Amino acid sequence: MPVEIVEMRASQLLEAVDVWVRSRWDAEPWLEDRMGYSDEQNVSFFRDVICERNQVWVALDEERVVGVIAFDGDEVDQLHIAPGRQREGIGTALLEKAKGQSSGRLHLYTHQRNERARRFYEKSGFIAVKFGVSPEPEREPDVHYEWRASAPR
Repeated sequence: MPVEIVEMRASQLLEAVDVWVRSRWDAEPWLEDRMGYSDEQNVSFFRDVICERNQVWVALDEERVVGVIAFDGDEVDQLHIAPGRQREGIGTALLEKAKGQSSGRLHLYTHQRNERARRFYEKSGFIAVKFGVSPEPEREPDVHYEWRASAPR
């Protein structure tokens, strides 16, 4: 049964934060270890910053959150899939939601060391347009990706 993509409800906040945190630890343990955020800090940041600045959608599998995307207009701020649920089309379904609501263009950043995310975005039609360093407190080498609807996929 395919996942259902729905706008996140307040009652799904803690499940979405759990997926977001576990996905970050799975993809970039070196960064998460260095940052050392508490559970309370993660919930607060997700609720007060990510949810306030973005539309937040979740992928549900039998009412359980297995993926989350946060985007605002043409910018994807967050895209995270529960560890063990990757390569099932969940990320693609969430990204299609953002593409469908965009102006035909999306951009995002990911860290250069996150090769799994970079492969996924490139397979999804995104092109690296700039390499740089993320702002404090991360200060990690990053990649700015862009997707255009008219670009060959």
